[in-house]
Amino acid sequence: MNELSFPNPDPAGSRREEGFGLSLWNRGAAQSWGLCESLIARSQACRYQDPEQMVLLAERAVSVAESLDPMEYGREQLADLRARALAELANAYRVADDLDTAERMMRRAVAWNGQGTQDPLLLARLMRLAASLRGSQRRFQEALELLDAVYAIYERHGDRSNAGRTLISKGVYAGHDNDPEQAIRLLSTGLSLINPASDPKLVLSAVHNLVGFLADCGRFEEARGLLQLSRPAYFAEGDRLNLIRLRWVEGRIAAGLDELGQAEEAFLYAHDEFEKIGLGYHVALVSLDLASVWLQQRKHAETRTLIEQIVISFRARRIAREALAALLLLKESLETERESLELLHSVRGYLQRLIARPAI
Repeated sequence: MNELSFPNPDPAGSRREEGFGLSLWNRGAAQSWGLCESLIARSQACRYQDPEQMVLLAERAVSVAESLDPMEYGREQLADLRARALAELANAYRVADDLDTAERMMRRAVAWNGQGTQDPLLLARLMRLAASLRGSQRRFQEALELLDAVYAIYERHGDRSNAGRTLISKGVYAGHDNDPEQAIRLLSTGLSLINPASDPKLVLSAVHNLVGFLADCGRFEEARGLLQLSRPAYFAEGDRLNLIRLRWVEGRIAAGLDELGQAEEAFLYAHDEFEKIGLGYHVALVSLDLASVWLQQRKHAETRTLIEQIVISFRARRIAREALAALLLLKESLETERESLELLHSVRGYLQRLIARPAI
């Protein structure tokens, strides 16, 4: 697959440093231009609740941008708007798990950006969305390289908040790329740069990931302390998925501290709730956490049954041949507790990387 080709984010070559689209409002073009902006904003607002509507609104924004007259709005300025609308559409398709279409839309966005004003802040936005796409494709190193350039732009413009957001994104990708210690450093620094009230969902997502990576590093007491401080935020957001994730990470911490009864209770709850909303990979991951607890409790028969259920589910859903092969190997290995635990942890790590979809 060919790589996305972004220009060098050096403001020395920029023809315009002002806010994206500002001059157009001053030219009396607000109504049609503003409709496209409004559709983009409405699309972004649907991100957590309605991915399908997010796509539909972004598609309308692209249609509006493509219908505008370059003689009226300016060729370079209109190229910017089209690049932005297409990039937001690509992100909507990413959220909706249509990564192939997201890739096509992002390539169109990059092409239009090359014909525009070379606004560095627009470029930063496009690269942030491209990094999110690379993360969803599990191409974490490419995502991290894009975010390095994004961070440089925001730092140069004195945009502390977006620089912090960029570090949070880098932290999530570093963690999913098997570097949890670096993830902890990046997430902590990123959180220190942003105002928690400006985007509570982002802050909660960052803190949740930070807790998880602390657990990955075996720093369970730190993870529990941070989670206790953050519990009110989970309930303040009122998001069902985040509340299930809260119980799941509570179980992981309890298991790490050898509180096996509490861990089992939390994993059983998370397993049933993920199953109700149809998140197959999440069910599998929680099942592997539960299987680890059961093996330590010498519940070998229950563990075998649980792994068999995951295998049946993966076959029925035609999920990732490699993941199914790993689960079959685990199923066959349940002969000695120690060997099974080691392989179980390896399979869990593999499945975790498969479902990595950072919510940023």
